[in-house]
Amino acid sequence: MGDAEMNCDAVIEEMYTFLDGELTTSQRITITSHLEGCVDCHEVVDFHAELKLVIAQRCTERVPDGLEERIRKVLASGDHNDPAGGIPRL
Repeated sequence: MGDAEMNCDAVIEEMYTFLDGELTTSQRITITSHLEGCVDCHEVVDFHAELKLVIAQRCTERVPDGLEERIRKVLASGDHNDPAGGIPRL
C-alpha cells in the first residue's frame, strides 16, 4: 500500500490492519482521508468496527487449556489433513 491516494479496493483490503491499529501513521492518514470522502467505504469500515466491538464484548469464553498450543503445532507441522482428506485431529 503506497502513500498516494487510495481506491476503495485498497481500503477494504487494509480494513482490518487499519481497525487493528497496525498501520504506519502515513498509511492511517491516507485511509482516513479516503474514508472522509467515500461514504460507501466509511459505512463498510464502520460496520466492521462495530462488529469487532460486539465480538470483543460478547465472546469472552476462553478456549480449553492446551487447544491453542495443539492448533499451533498442527499449523506449524504443515500436516493440516490426514491422508483421507479429513480434518486434523487436535
